[in-house]
Amino acid sequence: MTTPDLTTLPATTWEDPAPAVPLLYPAQAGVHLGTDRQGRAVALPAPGPAGIRIAVLGESLFGRLFALRLLAVGACVTAATRAPAQWAGIRQAAGDRLVIAGHTGAWPPQPAAPPTVDSGPQALVCDLRRAPHTALAAGPWRTVVHVTRTAPRRSAFWAAAEAVLALDAQFADAVEQVLGTDAARVAAGLTPGEIVVFHRGGGCDVLRPDISPGETALLTPGRPPA
Repeated sequence: MTTPDLTTLPATTWEDPAPAVPLLYPAQAGVHLGTDRQGRAVALPAPGPAGIRIAVLGESLFGRLFALRLLAVGACVTAATRAPAQWAGIRQAAGDRLVIAGHTGAWPPQPAAPPTVDSGPQALVCDLRRAPHTALAAGPWRTVVHVTRTAPRRSAFWAAAEAVLALDAQFADAVEQVLGTDAARVAAGLTPGEIVVFHRGGGCDVLRPDISPGETALLTPGRPPA
């Protein structure tokens, strides 16, 4: 058998085929809020591996509702509140997974961790006049919520919020202080029962909150759970 002269073979360039890149799409995960005008479910991505700040213009009742849903997805919740009696129903259901305090100091009570690990995600729901310090959410598996009827002026927390909610058209003027005239027009166009979520990355969702009878019972002081 004769060995071929390699110098006479045609030159070519060898290239490995490009590896297939898996495509990842965002999952609709998080705390469910309600249903938008097109019938789609709307959720906030909390708790998650990145800390999140949520600023809410409205009644403190929303903070208790959101706390219930954070508890339902495995978070431990601290309520920094001026009205601890209104949390009685939730405290009865949550046990030691809910801490009631009159301030935001010494939060979180345990290190934040992924769900099912140690104490799991940590959440702070605050209805005090002063917004929480923005650094409280600077860490994985931390969710910090501030609920107030009046937008705080020069608040670093509100300026850094990943989501700003307005719970009624009456808060349009406050929305303008925080997000400008375009956002205020959206808030002013809310119909009774609608709320709006403004996302830091742009865009918004107008929706109606979904509240179950069991949640209503827990959120109503003096009413036994269903």
